[in-house]
Amino acid sequence: MSRFAVSNFDIKQLRTFLAVVEYGGVSAAAYRTGSSLSSVSRDLSALETRLGIELCRRGRSGFALTPQGEDVHSAATQLLSDLHSFEQRIQSTRQTLGGTFSLGVIDNVITNPQAGVVDALSEMHRLFPDMLINVSVHTVSLIDVQVRERKLDFAITGQPEKLEPLIYEPAFVEEQRLYMSRHSPHLEAAHDMVRSSWGSETPTVPYISRAYRTDVFSSFEHKYPLHVAARGSTLESVLASVLAGVGCALLPSHFVERVGSGDLIEIVTPDTPVIAQFHLVYRRDAADKRVISALLTRLRKT
Repeated sequence: MSRFAVSNFDIKQLRTFLAVVEYGGVSAAAYRTGSSLSSVSRDLSALETRLGIELCRRGRSGFALTPQGEDVHSAATQLLSDLHSFEQRIQSTRQTLGGTFSLGVIDNVITNPQAGVVDALSEMHRLFPDMLINVSVHTVSLIDVQVRERKLDFAITGQPEKLEPLIYEPAFVEEQRLYMSRHSPHLEAAHDMVRSSWGSETPTVPYISRAYRTDVFSSFEHKYPLHVAARGSTLESVLASVLAGVGCALLPSHFVERVGSGDLIEIVTPDTPVIAQFHLVYRRDAADKRVISALLTRLRKT
């Protein structure tokens, strides 16, 4: 056979061939890859014609590679692996020269010293000085979707949706404690709620709920005689209601320390602090990118 120059059509057909071998037949490969049976058969036949080699035997006796097919399978596996490595290397090279990287976080993550976002951004600027880094804040219900749809390259969330194309990696935890204004008319009722046992006749204590809620939040809220007196979409809006004396709320300890706790009283309960687990989120097919690897390395140190 004369010199063999690999074309895009060859790569496509080799991928089909590898799928047929992996899944043990043409029908199984078509089903598992979402392709038509005719297109898989056509690719396989075209590859055999192109190479001048019978790659496999298929029929009533089942699917089996020929000796030549085994050699081609080994060579194709190595070729596609090398091609993937080349693509990743080129992508990394492009990222060192510039480009844009989008990081999404949920409310008040950046100011949490446990998150390490500021240090990570500083490290990224050092490694990729020509890269434009976009940082944006998103709601917990949408941030995973933004990563899945490639509108964000990376995210930090406290409420993972477990979407299939994404990797979720546990990161830091955040302490949530129950606070109320020292000037609130409901302060004594809040202390009584903790000091005594309660039943159906126990007066409820007003509570400010927020959009970011996990199972641990719900468990706490259902355990105590609380009723929702207000809602807030951000920590700042929840804090405003607490300071106004409307009721109590679960707030991150670091947030209260930063904004000043002089007007707030912690309502200590047997179930606080409530521990919220945060996660790093990125696409599975982006895990090998240099910028993602660098960011993961830095955030894992926090």
